[in-house]
Amino acid sequence: MAIYHFSGQVMSRISKKTGKPKSPLACAAYRSGEKLVDEMDNQSFYYKREVEPVTHILIPSNAPKWALNRERLWNEVNKIEKNYNAQFAREFNVALPVELTKEQQEKLTLEFCQEAFVNRGMVADIAIHRDDKENPHFHVMLTVRPFEEDGTWGVKAKREYKFDEQGNHILDKNGKKAFYKVETTDWNKRETFNFWRKLWADKTNLYLKENGISENISHLSHEDRGVEELPTIHEGYVARKLVKSGMESDRVNHNKEVKKHNAIVKDIQKYKKKKEQIIYQNKFSRKFSPMEKKHLSDIAKHLKMFVNYKNINERKQQLNKWKKSIQFSKDSETKLKQLNRIDNETELINQAEEILSKESERFIREYYPERDINSLLEEEKSAIVEETLKEGRLLSKEKIEMLTKEVYADKIESEITNIIKNRFAFVMSLDEKMLQLDKRRREIEKETKLHNNPGSFEEKLLHAAKKHPKKIYELKHLVGGINELYKAKDLIEELYDLELNKIYSNKNYKHFSLEQKETLVVGYEYYKQPINLDDNHSLRRYTNLEQEDIIQRYMQCKESGNWYEFKKLYPDFQTDNPRYLLFFKDECLKNSNLSHIATKKLKEIDPEKVSTIEFNKTDTIKKINSIMNDHLDENTTNLSSGLPAVPSYVIDRFLSSMMQTREQSTKAQFEEDLKRKRYKKKKKHRGHSL
Repeated sequence: MAIYHFSGQVMSRISKKTGKPKSPLACAAYRSGEKLVDEMDNQSFYYKREVEPVTHILIPSNAPKWALNRERLWNEVNKIEKNYNAQFAREFNVALPVELTKEQQEKLTLEFCQEAFVNRGMVADIAIHRDDKENPHFHVMLTVRPFEEDGTWGVKAKREYKFDEQGNHILDKNGKKAFYKVETTDWNKRETFNFWRKLWADKTNLYLKENGISENISHLSHEDRGVEELPTIHEGYVARKLVKSGMESDRVNHNKEVKKHNAIVKDIQKYKKKKEQIIYQNKFSRKFSPMEKKHLSDIAKHLKMFVNYKNINERKQQLNKWKKSIQFSKDSETKLKQLNRIDNETELINQAEEILSKESERFIREYYPERDINSLLEEEKSAIVEETLKEGRLLSKEKIEMLTKEVYADKIESEITNIIKNRFAFVMSLDEKMLQLDKRRREIEKETKLHNNPGSFEEKLLHAAKKHPKKIYELKHLVGGINELYKAKDLIEELYDLELNKIYSNKNYKHFSLEQKETLVVGYEYYKQPINLDDNHSLRRYTNLEQEDIIQRYMQCKESGNWYEFKKLYPDFQTDNPRYLLFFKDECLKNSNLSHIATKKLKEIDPEKVSTIEFNKTDTIKKINSIMNDHLDENTTNLSSGLPAVPSYVIDRFLSSMMQTREQSTKAQFEEDLKRKRYKKKKKHRGHSL
């Protein structure tokens, strides 16, 4: 059975267990089975193994070729890490799935180490151990210091000195200049370690699936996965060997007890599941006819979900999003299958909704005959039925009123949230609607010759109303509708200003266009902090590895149409917001370490096509995306030729231009206001002189 074991440590020159000095050559020799000599004291290290390890060394593109020589690599590390307690390597011990062949295990190991470590700039010294057939695993020792572009060692951390308000150095308690330690890589971050753990689980599961193995592993703890079973511990080669030789091992004995406990837990879980099924069946026998119950049961099997109003409503929304996400992808057999599946599931959901609706009406008519069925929303009907069954008694009039109010409030809140999430498109749609209404208004005025008749406007209107009563009635409602739309637009504009004032205090954005305001708000949502409009270079949301992972997963989800796993990993990533995608592309363009493959794929993320709302496809988005794609083409060419990618700052220039336009607009407005004041003062002065 495939198990998950992924442990790591940082190796220091002084051993934590013994407190004695430790050589990186000794560590590398123990793992590789190779004889290595430490040049510092001319001591040689060799550890014989029953089964010869499979070893590899992987190096990043900017590392020197001598790094492929194990003995020289760790001797060079020995020279550069001079402190008596220096950290010289990071090591991981990772269990390999026994279900895979040796070749598959080796390929999985190399692919993972390349993607997780080497692409980040580390040298990976890999040793696969198979001394115990039941416990194949690999060790990987990694350099903790990056290489510069010229192949020389870089620094692990830099100093950023602390200054007071006058710009003078702040001193520490010893009178020395105080400073912050700033690491040059993200290799020591907990987020990075957790990402490696998850990456190993994902890659292993992919290999297992591709080779027809149904087993899965997870980097999550039992508690996080909601598993009541206790986890076993890593036994290791020594513990297993002790047991084979007839001796006892605390680790092996512990795992035996855990397995006994877990067997009992599994029996209890089976009983709980059976009990839930009985409760489920009893519940539905009270609400549905035998035919309805059977039909719902068939639908539940096809949809692979518990059928109730909430679940089918959520599934319907998921299907709509899925359909929107694949409609712009290339026509293919896969796309046709996906669309066919969406249509089939939508039909089943419609059937389930119809059954639930009929049953709710039947239930309410029987137990609440005084209620007006036609005045209730479907959500309200379902809530009354569910709450009645939950409490096991009829609800009071006050309880029903409260329940319907809550349901209605939730529905309104959901609709408002949807408007706020799509605020820009909402205002643009208002503008479009106002144009349509205004066009119709002008047509009616022309048809009724409202402006051609003599007299005051009231007289004209009265005359037109007598001759064309229906059209004037329509005109009245058109004008009222236009006024309401203006009010709605003003409210959303006010929402923008309030949001911007909250994010960027003491700044005035009234002269910004709607799209400029939207860009600033989305920028804040992307970086989760205000944008420094003078210098946006330092802002960063995702690490290098996360950028690579997002690009790869995004393109896979775009092809498959299934965004569930992506949303689980990156819940805040707005896949259907074109401006959010522009900020992501811009951040990736600032990253000169982005791989060749990721740089090439990044161009396929198209903010213009991602939105199904026409108002989101503005000239600004097209222009910025076009400039970004030109930069990506240049970087792809450079990387193909062995040249480094050149960072670019497209949105920075856009924001800078936006600020300059605002300043010019503000200045022009100020001069206009000043001119108006002078004119009023002059007019007032002339009035007094008369």
